[in-house]
Amino acid sequence: MKLNNKVAIVTGSAMGIGKAIARHLGREGASVVLNGRDPVRLSRTCYQLLEEGLDVSACVGDISNIEDCRKLVAHAISQYGRLDILINNAGVSHKGFFKDTLPGVFRESVEINILGTMFLTREALPGILASKGQILFISSLAGLRGFPFHSLYCLTKMAQTALAESLRSELIDQGVHVGIIYVGITKNDPAKRVIFSDGTPMRLPERNHSFAASPERVAGAVLQALERKRFKSVVGWHGMFYSLFARFAPRVMDFAFRRNTDFIVKQNIEETALVHRELS
Repeated sequence: MKLNNKVAIVTGSAMGIGKAIARHLGREGASVVLNGRDPVRLSRTCYQLLEEGLDVSACVGDISNIEDCRKLVAHAISQYGRLDILINNAGVSHKGFFKDTLPGVFRESVEINILGTMFLTREALPGILASKGQILFISSLAGLRGFPFHSLYCLTKMAQTALAESLRSELIDQGVHVGIIYVGITKNDPAKRVIFSDGTPMRLPERNHSFAASPERVAGAVLQALERKRFKSVVGWHGMFYSLFARFAPRVMDFAFRRNTDFIVKQNIEETALVHRELS
């Protein structure tokens, strides 16, 4: 896919999936605006991609802040003169039972995963409409079916599905493509954090599962979705099985989740203990 003269914003692109997406877009010829909340990490990523010969620039900002969203879009327009692609990738993950989750954690997850995505999409829309461009949401299998110990994360990712579906209906006759990609278990960046019920951010243990998709594989799926203008895409064979069961056998999934709740909790307790040991 050739993206010469196209301009893209990729949120949450200082590391992990967002960084891989930015790199792939840049290699296809796009000018890419990187975004993240950590200025040091974002600058490091920007320098690295520039060293690789890619046309990138960086704009520090928190998408849950409407002024930062305006600044991000203004940066893209002032730097490159247009906006063709918006990749809504930034988000926070949450683990814990609903009954144990503090109100502040509710608020943070909703502000970033839902409001932040809405704020930036709204601010970017005039530029996307002018270029008849594309908006792509990076979601999760959690957006297809709710499962235990991740209720808040599932809620926010399902909300992204609703937003994508509504926007697609509103914008399809105006030449704008809207898509959403459901990502399963991926190999995580060492700096990746997840929020627990009490608000404590914890580093995720490294995922070495044979079925865990690499950030590069997700980035490849993003390019395919943009090129073929797919509305909904699922990454990986395990994701395909999950989506099929969620659609055609929801009762089977409910039964499996009920039977495996104790296992899910035990696994998360072990992961948390492992992280605590590494930090001590």
